[in-house]
Amino acid sequence: MSKGHLESGRQKQKQETRNSILQAASKLVEQEIPITMENVAAEANISRATIYRYYSNIDSLSTELVLQLNVPNTEALLEQHANHNLKDALLAVQQEHLNFILEHENTSKKFLGAALLSDPKLERGQNRRNLLRKLFAEKAPDMDSKETEMLVSLGVLLIGIEAVIASKDVCALSNEKMLHTLKWGLDKILDASLSE
Repeated sequence: MSKGHLESGRQKQKQETRNSILQAASKLVEQEIPITMENVAAEANISRATIYRYYSNIDSLSTELVLQLNVPNTEALLEQHANHNLKDALLAVQQEHLNFILEHENTSKKFLGAALLSDPKLERGQNRRNLLRKLFAEKAPDMDSKETEMLVSLGVLLIGIEAVIASKDVCALSNEKMLHTLKWGLDKILDASLSE
């Protein structure tokens, strides 16, 4: 057997193990069971030592899990809302992001926790920021650049896990009330800004 064949076999086995770990963690999330190394190992039917070969801690596992989940895709969202005006596109994007977060709330919180503890030079929210910048560039190309950046920043705040945590954990809003309130807030900001 050639060295190349053995190497490709090892790579395939490593990828399968990594996928098994992520699938087990995803299953725990769906069942609302805490994601711990012990729980993931039991669900994947592998040892904790094997998991530690792939992930140094639960935060790194949670981070990769969120990235593997079906996060709303920027290009698909842009294409899906190509025929909408700016306000309707932004409200639809907000709804899709918030629905995703609610479907994966525990994992999203773990991801945020891991991100907050990671390298402070890493900029969080860049996918949201880039998506909103593209929407403004396509649908409001003549808007003042400073105003655009302020609206992008506000939009990022109103479509992310941070807003969900503040709405639910600080303001004690239900999911339904949180969705309504965040949509209302973005709608009012856009009405005031776009009417000028």
